[in-house]
Amino acid sequence: MTLKDFPNSYRDVTVHKMMLQDVVRTEAYETALQQVVKPGSTVLDFGCGTGVLSIFASRAGAAQVYAIDRSAFIGVARDIARRNNIENIHYYHNDEESLELDTKVDLIVSEWMGHFLFYEAMLAPLLRIRDRFLAAGGLMVPSQVSLHAGLVCDEYFHEDLSFFRQHPYDIDFTDIADVPLRRIEHENLMPNQILDSVVDLGTLDLYTLEAPPTELVGRVVPSEEATIYALCGWFEALLAPKVVLGTGPDDRVTHWNQILFPLTEPFTVSPDREVTVRISPPQETDSGDLGWTWSIEDSAQRIHISDLDHPKSLDTELPKGLLP
Repeated sequence: MTLKDFPNSYRDVTVHKMMLQDVVRTEAYETALQQVVKPGSTVLDFGCGTGVLSIFASRAGAAQVYAIDRSAFIGVARDIARRNNIENIHYYHNDEESLELDTKVDLIVSEWMGHFLFYEAMLAPLLRIRDRFLAAGGLMVPSQVSLHAGLVCDEYFHEDLSFFRQHPYDIDFTDIADVPLRRIEHENLMPNQILDSVVDLGTLDLYTLEAPPTELVGRVVPSEEATIYALCGWFEALLAPKVVLGTGPDDRVTHWNQILFPLTEPFTVSPDREVTVRISPPQETDSGDLGWTWSIEDSAQRIHISDLDHPKSLDTELPKGLLP
């Protein structure tokens, strides 16, 4: 997927249905807004989708709510508010660059987080909205987000993604054999599928963050000797005091699940060797593709992977007819 694909994906009702059926996500935001919206305040809902967060803010006592979305679906959000007799939400079909408001706002709320936070590339636009429209002393929901990685010790994932390496049907698939092992996957992992040693990849403060990070780095001493077949990543968002939205294997299941970062070869860890994990969020290439990179290393070994490393023929447009 490329950056330009995301607005069109949100014209699909099934995408909004999936998010609203995520009760953990949606109720956490409702609870947070009930806590932090002050009667008579102004709220900006960035990337409003169906407008559900705008409605929550209005119900919590906001005097004015500004709902912004670059998808044409925002017309549906406006109609939903009208059908529910909510009249203090103003809808803007704009992005972070074209939006113009005559006022600053007291609170910015946004459900901008993609899989492992960065998948939908909304963080940079959110920061520009913050810099342009948040009043001094204003609030952000969420206010901070922490990132974590698990060391996956379940061999199932490696066996499944190594399918082409096994010469199925007695056919040599070498040309594509490693591609599944260089692609991220969305998985719902169980706590027993990762080691107890979780890698802390840092915390982003939405009040002070100047730009999305280009690399996340964390270190951990493994709790035991084990073979690692993949990494998995998740985030935890602080929406309001005591309202935390977690998306890890130990948390209630959300539509985010976790991102699985496969390893091309098994990696043995030991308590006597500190492990370093590096994950670079998607960076747009010249072709517009979004590519992740990840690595794991200790004093004995290193594995580095990019999900854009695959046979060039997979992306090449071929002429019709007989190939040379």
